[in-house]
Amino acid sequence: MTHKTDNTVSIRLLSGGHSFSQSLLRDIPAECNNLVVELITTKCVVRPAESFCYDNAQHELEEMGYSIDENECVVCSQTKDGMVAIMAINAECYRSLLSLNRNITISSPIINGESMDNGTYIALVDDVLYVRVYRDGLRFIEAMPVVSDADLLFYLGSIDSVYNIYNMYARATGDVKRIKSVCRRLFKEIVFE
Repeated sequence: MTHKTDNTVSIRLLSGGHSFSQSLLRDIPAECNNLVVELITTKCVVRPAESFCYDNAQHELEEMGYSIDENECVVCSQTKDGMVAIMAINAECYRSLLSLNRNITISSPIINGESMDNGTYIALVDDVLYVRVYRDGLRFIEAMPVVSDADLLFYLGSIDSVYNIYNMYARATGDVKRIKSVCRRLFKEIVFE
């Protein structure tokens, strides 16, 4: 949890948003009216905001092969760079957040960070790899589970075989130490933030 001076608290929910500490809620200062909740989950798809309809959000996840468990609900991020992230979160956890009666903004690393004209954005958070590939616009965006460094190499290698990302500019955030140890020699130009 990060407390900002503009009455905003940022909370990062790990483990796919399926676990949540009630003590975390008690530690939120009373003067903080705004909560930014960043969900770290592979149950995540991104849609263009202009064609997005909240009523179809669960169907959008299921259509991409994600099953929504009976103890989950679907939430959506605010629009960022013309995109909306659709994610699954533990329903009890979400009800706990709503019970705080604060302004809640849902966020995801998949749409956070700056967009670019050409290049690759990589974020490794917990055991989820988020990748966006830009070549004269967004060409690829995905959240993938990473259990080991071999998964990281596999996913990036698979993306490179289609989009040639190793020869593009890349920007890495999140667990940059782990990304650096695995990927430093793969990319022609990579910046670690």
